[in-house]
Amino acid sequence: MTDQVTKETSKRYDKYIVAIGASAGGLEAIHEFFDHMPANESFSFVVIQHLSSDYKSLLVELVAKHTHMKVFEAANNMAIQQDCVYIIPNNKLMTVSNGRLKLAEKSQIKAPNTAIDHFLYTLAKDKKEKAIAIILSGTGTDGTKGIQAIKEFGGMVIAQDPATAKFDGMPNSAVSSGNVDHILPAPEMHKELFNYVNEEPIKVLENGKINEELLDDIFKMVHLQSGNDFNLYKTPTIIRRIGRRMNENSIKTLDLYVDFLRENEQEVAILGQDFLIGVTKFFRDKGAFEAFADQIAHVIEQKSNGDTLKIWVCACSTGQEAYTVAVIANECVEKSGKKIEIKIFATDIDEKSIEIASRNQYPESINKEIPSKYFKKYFAQDGKFYGVIPAVRK
Repeated sequence: MTDQVTKETSKRYDKYIVAIGASAGGLEAIHEFFDHMPANESFSFVVIQHLSSDYKSLLVELVAKHTHMKVFEAANNMAIQQDCVYIIPNNKLMTVSNGRLKLAEKSQIKAPNTAIDHFLYTLAKDKKEKAIAIILSGTGTDGTKGIQAIKEFGGMVIAQDPATAKFDGMPNSAVSSGNVDHILPAPEMHKELFNYVNEEPIKVLENGKINEELLDDIFKMVHLQSGNDFNLYKTPTIIRRIGRRMNENSIKTLDLYVDFLRENEQEVAILGQDFLIGVTKFFRDKGAFEAFADQIAHVIEQKSNGDTLKIWVCACSTGQEAYTVAVIANECVEKSGKKIEIKIFATDIDEKSIEIASRNQYPESINKEIPSKYFKKYFAQDGKFYGVIPAVRK
């Protein structure tokens, strides 16, 4: 009996989980989405809607009027079942682990609501290519960082067409990140969900393995087109990216896709861009940056007044880690009491990431990543964004 339950649980858990993130103006889009989403055995849905802390949520009742699926308010350790909808409770943060929802109390400290990002991080790790994120109407940028994790682990992302959103902040932020696969009105999103499920990325493999000769051909074409060599990239990541492009082009076998690449330079460029991974955040690895600070302090000891400290940050992505290096270096120079010029060279093979880094515009939620003493000292608000102060950037 236990074995049978385990098999059934495993079968259910093998399905896709769709996380729907929404804030202001999102209720109408949620209704439109479920009005057009047929009952199925491929998906489970989790809705993360921003709600006022003193507002009693009626989402379960409201969503239930727009779907034939069962709708539940999420509870701690609740197992996710297929063909069901789960609504985040008020004043909770939610994660997922091994197919079960986990709840925690939300901090009472006034801060940007990042409940969507919080859930998407864990969903990406838990479901990998079977994780799907949908970003609907809302103000702010919640969801933008979470969809980056979804893409990194091979999942799919859909954003509401900003032109159809009551509040376009969240959809626009998601689209601007470059991590959105489809931009659609809410009533049309279900079509891409079924397209994604019906695709067969496993055709990239033969007997569980990729054809190394064909993979080498792909690497050579991308290298010639972009100058980037992906030979040492993690193979599972490469396989997921190739599979996704094959699915986008309705190509079922790897040899046919290689033929397609040979005849289509634009597809080679798209694939090369898809290979790039841009996971980053401020002070991302505490231990690494502490070690960096120690090393920089030793280097500064050998410097004299008027000297220049040059630092190269390679693979800087969208700039968060490069600006972190700048903050740490500036702190170390200040502590030394010396007058030393700091020059930081930040590079990345992804031109889109470099453009984002150059803009120096980040959501307010970065204050959760940055120690408060550094955030107050080195960051300033510019409209709805925050960025490193000019004294550090120069």
